[in-house]
Amino acid sequence: MWGWAWEARDDAWAHEAGWAGVLTLPREVSLTADGTVAQRPARELLALRGPRVLYGTGHVSRTEPVELGQVSHTFDLTATLVPDTTGTSGLRLITSTDGSEYLDISLDPTAGRLAVDRTHASPDTRARGGAYTAPCPAAARLHTPVELRVIVDRSIAEVYLADEQVLTLRFYPSTDGPWRLQARTTGTGRSEFAVAAWNLTPQDIRQEAEPAPRTAQRA
Repeated sequence: MWGWAWEARDDAWAHEAGWAGVLTLPREVSLTADGTVAQRPARELLALRGPRVLYGTGHVSRTEPVELGQVSHTFDLTATLVPDTTGTSGLRLITSTDGSEYLDISLDPTAGRLAVDRTHASPDTRARGGAYTAPCPAAARLHTPVELRVIVDRSIAEVYLADEQVLTLRFYPSTDGPWRLQARTTGTGRSEFAVAAWNLTPQDIRQEAEPAPRTAQRA
């Protein structure tokens, strides 16, 4: 199934750009035993992964965020996070050279929620900010790993939890420079992480060669 992601910018900007709204990546949708709708990325998306561009494991403290490496503007990421229970912990996608533009993906153990905050994702006042959240009970359990999969395609981010819930949102970086990832925490303890990312590469659509026309033969 494909979904539809609405714009998160004012109408005048969308009109100026000449388009509005995008399809999400394809998803597999099912029902759990309790009737909850579960969503996961279509398994065929794994074929779009290029070589792995970063891999990092370790821990992070409030005073020392960890630089994980650069990613392209279209990438697929998996993360296992063990959040510090005294604050929020997660990943920051930095989209400007000076670090002023970023998208935060974090776990809040106190609230037991996943949050994606685009407050600082664009300096353009026509872009909508704010944070979006989804229930994540595992984040509230001490020393419990939380698995995420994040797929970003330029202005759309899709964040999947292991229990097959998903947050989809639009954000609008203002620069075309390199993007990079950090692991961060606001707590007084430390947060553990294991992160891997692959840039996405377009696949050629191969078509079978058409058979050559037959030459008429005389009897």
